[in-house]
Amino acid sequence: MSVTRLYAAEAVTAALSAESCCKPSDFHSEGVRVFELTPGRASNPLARRFSALENTLTIMSMGAGIVVAATPELMPWASELFLDAKDADDAFSLRILSEASRRAEDSSLRLNGPYAYNVTSEQDWVNRRAPDGYVVEVGGAELLAGLEPADWPNAVAPRRASQGRLEAVAALALHDDEVVGVASASTDSDTLWQIGIDVHSNYRGRGLGAALTSRVARGVLDAGRVPYYGSSINNIASRRTAQSAGFYPSWVSVFTTGS
Repeated sequence: MSVTRLYAAEAVTAALSAESCCKPSDFHSEGVRVFELTPGRASNPLARRFSALENTLTIMSMGAGIVVAATPELMPWASELFLDAKDADDAFSLRILSEASRRAEDSSLRLNGPYAYNVTSEQDWVNRRAPDGYVVEVGGAELLAGLEPADWPNAVAPRRASQGRLEAVAALALHDDEVVGVASASTDSDTLWQIGIDVHSNYRGRGLGAALTSRVARGVLDAGRVPYYGSSINNIASRRTAQSAGFYPSWVSVFTTGS
């Protein structure tokens, strides 16, 4: 399977619509749409393997309109609030999101984001090599054995395994045989694998992040899956790292978690 731009876009649209209990076309339509989440949404094979909370609110956009999805308890106020938005831009405004955050807190939920998500394809992937004096080793999950999760929280996260999101590709950046950076790709769904990356604070700004991201993305593409990379919208350094490795914007998301 060759991961083209079209294939990547279709895979993302399929996953997000499965998670939002809507049609793929809803993500390519103007305006704001609100949908009620069903109890069985997590079992949809197209959805990513995240834990489905009893109460959940998500706000997502792929660049056209806005798709809001909420569980039944949150639907009354979510529908009223977001359908009152003047347009898609207003739905992501401080006015709307701050009120959504306040309402979510009433249900012991925390509103997170916005987060920007990027993907790459065979046409866009960029081969970024490690700088002189460094080596990047690529393999599977076995490379992560023995690493302390607290030191590499984005790349080494045992909690993902409990959701069925296993690390399938991994890369280590080495300097004098010391691990100074780690990246991995978790099997978030059958088509979308998410890249997480950490570089030791003493070694940032040297291109290691781009090299690690590039190598792991190559492994994901070789497996016929779509690599994706997410970061908060204010994390400019992380977003530049993704862009340097050939990633481009795909969607933005705001979502609730337990407070």
